[in-house]
Amino acid sequence: MSQQVGPDGMVMFDAHCSLPPPFLIQFAGAIRAYDVTYIEEPAVPGNIEVFKRIKQHVKIPLAVGEQARTIWDIIPYLQERIAEFVQVDLAHTGGISQMLKIAMLGEVYQSALAPHSVTSDLGMCANLHVSASVPLFLIQEYYPSITPKDLIQKSWEVDKDGHASLPTTPGLGCEVNEARLEEISRTPSKPEWPTRGRLKDGSISDY
Repeated sequence: MSQQVGPDGMVMFDAHCSLPPPFLIQFAGAIRAYDVTYIEEPAVPGNIEVFKRIKQHVKIPLAVGEQARTIWDIIPYLQERIAEFVQVDLAHTGGISQMLKIAMLGEVYQSALAPHSVTSDLGMCANLHVSASVPLFLIQEYYPSITPKDLIQKSWEVDKDGHASLPTTPGLGCEVNEARLEEISRTPSKPEWPTRGRLKDGSISDY
């Protein structure tokens, strides 16, 4: 994978809180030679001692915060020097103002912002404003397929290399097609994720 993205690309590993710490530590040692930018969500948040144990043994930078709901959820990971990257989701942590506060707090500890985002293009608009305004920003997550077709009219684009332009119109920089929204609301659908909760052999899996 490192060869495919080339010297200008980045490779990250999303543990998705699904690996027991001993396995994660072992796996991190095996992939360290491949210049992995960071390991995302290395453990289930809440038990700081588990993260400290992982940090002690893993030499790849860690990214945390995807499941954070307030600025107070992030503070312990910064104070303990666990998080090199802060991955809070603007839609979950109080919007633009709160995310800016978290980014500024991360700057104090030299932890860069790498926002999590599995929201619609509306949420992405808000993320772009924050990401463009903070000095320590690494990368912005984006899933274009999440937003239903014709629902959001954007004033920004993401090119083939993954670079996003900034919104150019007033407000967030996008408009909601209310007629399309009403149409979708009549027959709501649930996104199909690649995970089913079970492996091929029928055993249960968290991811």
